[in-house]
Amino acid sequence: MSSRSPPPQSTLPSWVLLLLGVVILLATSLLLAALQYQQHSRIIVDSGNVLLAGAAQRVQQSLIHTYRAPIQALNLLALEPFDAALNLTQRLVYLEKFSQVLTGQPHLNAIYAGWQDGDLLLMRPLHETQMRERFDVPDAAMWMVWHIDNQATSGETLHLFYDQNLKLLETRPQTDTGFDPRQRGWYQAATNSDTHIITKPYVFFSTSEFGTTVARSAGDRTVIGADITLNRLSTILAGHGATAASELLLYDDQGTVLAYQDARRIMNTAHGSELRLKTFNELGSTLLATLAEDGYLMERETTMVLEGRQWLVLQKKLTLQHIADTYLALLIPTDELMAGAYRIRTQSVWISLLISLVLLPGVGLITYSTLRLKRLSNKRRQN
Repeated sequence: MSSRSPPPQSTLPSWVLLLLGVVILLATSLLLAALQYQQHSRIIVDSGNVLLAGAAQRVQQSLIHTYRAPIQALNLLALEPFDAALNLTQRLVYLEKFSQVLTGQPHLNAIYAGWQDGDLLLMRPLHETQMRERFDVPDAAMWMVWHIDNQATSGETLHLFYDQNLKLLETRPQTDTGFDPRQRGWYQAATNSDTHIITKPYVFFSTSEFGTTVARSAGDRTVIGADITLNRLSTILAGHGATAASELLLYDDQGTVLAYQDARRIMNTAHGSELRLKTFNELGSTLLATLAEDGYLMERETTMVLEGRQWLVLQKKLTLQHIADTYLALLIPTDELMAGAYRIRTQSVWISLLISLVLLPGVGLITYSTLRLKRLSNKRRQN
């Protein structure tokens, strides 16, 4: 009885199976690389948002501290009997306390007391070259005192210069400037308040600088105050820039810039125009001008493509007690902020692809060997 041979099986050529295995491996590798790329991208964006929120929180805390310290100092000074100090001699005893406050809080521009009769005692440090040149101070002078006595026969205005140890170096009589503390916004606001006040930015009378004043009543006849220039606020703000190309600014509900990383750009100094603060679409930054198109009250945390780069954008209203509506805008290019993360992401994808390419010959060899063994096995069965 003759044995019947099994019917021939339909099989694909070996090279087709080998090619199919290679294609499957490559497709799997590319899919895994793409998934890994997307996962890293999500992590980068999430991490960027966390960093953005952290930067905003640090800015807010810095501003709170910037104002909290002089508020506390003024609260302590308010316990002093300023009302009883009726002349220059009686008022000079406060210079030591004033100098201690200014030394401990270098961001303050000046500290002073204004009386109900229009008198003034103001003290300012002389660390900055610009200030020393403006008042032509003696070489050894470290402090300047401005005193106005409206009770004198024709009114008396003096500049007094002191060294580091509060030793009087020079007294200079000044012409009447017409300054009256009672006509200033900080004096009027503090007189009508039971607690401290913080003014909106304005031009300081004696230095023509923009700044804000913290003030409060000190008795029935006196208001004490401390000045902070917007230049100082801008310096504080610049310290929170996350990357070289970051844009960071504070502005009010009208878009007026209160602080910017480059303080020189916040004032409009065009010839013949009124000295004023710029709105943030006037800073010469197309990035900020683009944000301004959506209005100055916009609050958002998003990612935007501007000028061919991807930016993390945060605009939010800050919670600052006794300070008028203040907003923060923070823009950080993701390629700078997450440069390390982008590099790791790219390296991870390339490593995955490289491993796949290294494995390809092995997979091909295994596939070829398997198919060869299968053919030999089939031949034995047929024999």
